[in-house]
Amino acid sequence: MLAIYLPSPDAAQRWFMKSARVVCLAFSVALVVSACGGKPKNRVPLEEAKPGRDLELFRDGVTAIRKGSYDQGRMLINTSINTYPDSPMIRVAKLTIADSFYLEGGGKNLAQADVEYNDWLQFFPDDQLAVDVMMKRAEIHMRQVIAFNRDTTHARQAERQLKEILKLHPTTAKKPEIESRINEIQEFLAMHELDVARFYYERRQSAQAAQLRTEEILNKYPAFSRFDEALFLHAKAVSDQEDTETAAQDLTRLVINYPRSEFREKAEALLKKWGKQIPQPDPAKASEAPPEGKGLFPRMLGLVFGPKVSNISSKGVIVDRDKQVDEIVARAQEVSGAAKPVGAITPGAGTTTNAVDSRPRRTGEAGQDVVVKPGSSSSSPPDQKSSSKDKDKKKNGNSKGLRNPGQ
Repeated sequence: MLAIYLPSPDAAQRWFMKSARVVCLAFSVALVVSACGGKPKNRVPLEEAKPGRDLELFRDGVTAIRKGSYDQGRMLINTSINTYPDSPMIRVAKLTIADSFYLEGGGKNLAQADVEYNDWLQFFPDDQLAVDVMMKRAEIHMRQVIAFNRDTTHARQAERQLKEILKLHPTTAKKPEIESRINEIQEFLAMHELDVARFYYERRQSAQAAQLRTEEILNKYPAFSRFDEALFLHAKAVSDQEDTETAAQDLTRLVINYPRSEFREKAEALLKKWGKQIPQPDPAKASEAPPEGKGLFPRMLGLVFGPKVSNISSKGVIVDRDKQVDEIVARAQEVSGAAKPVGAITPGAGTTTNAVDSRPRRTGEAGQDVVVKPGSSSSSPPDQKSSSKDKDKKKNGNSKGLRNPGQ
């Protein structure tokens, strides 16, 4: 009769625990082996310093940026900066990284571009490209200006940057362009203040708030295209507060300096109502052609859409996507003062140019830079002759010292 053996519950439990320990141990060993062995991962190789490699990396980085591979381009240029810290291309390389963020666009990238440009100015405040870099910082904020009835933080920062350029570089050749952009930004800011003043006066019936907003225009933005409307609204706001004298001054100024204004007849009617003398318009102002955009249709469009910040460059200081890579690199070399390659760079030489290093050297250990003094190959150097004579004298002296005193 066949007997069937059934293990006790305790024995079965011990067998199960032993099996579980074996499985866990095998899994741990397999995990360690897979982590230590297997197919090696792709790693970023360390760049080895080679003659002319800094310019090659810069060219490859510019090529990648022009194609839209911004991360790859920044990695290549950063490799050039870290591997060749004494290269004459350092200034333009750092500037090219800032350009890559500017060209990529977007809120975060533009903010990073502003940081990179600012850091560059901290290191090179008197560089020939300083004005271009400061203008690029202003353009970063101008690109983020949305509409006159929205937040004006970026517009005010752009105005501050442009004024800072004229303060630090008053004789710059780009002064007319900078002044034109300042006027453009101030037109935008003044339109914002006028829009807020209208809101307070017409919807909130707050004459004091409208007065403060229009005074901002009258004091800061004299070239505002709607300065006549600001004068009229200011006069209305102060007259509502029983200050007809100040209001009469505003309206008199409007009639004299803006004879073609749509508010002239209303201004004359109020002056007549208050018993004030109605002045004659300035003949020079009356003979002037109406400013551009002062017609009925352009003004209606302006009321809806407001002024726009235009003429913003899509180019970087160094990188211009409309140019070929060779043109960009050539300009970068010219700006950096780097000479064109005329020979190999001697490894370990204390120079950052590509000119041939004519200093005689001998090979030593890594990091050594031993200068070999020139000498004749046919005869031994003078130092060797003198050392040999010293050795002979020393030998003779020693032999005399060992003589028998009795001899």
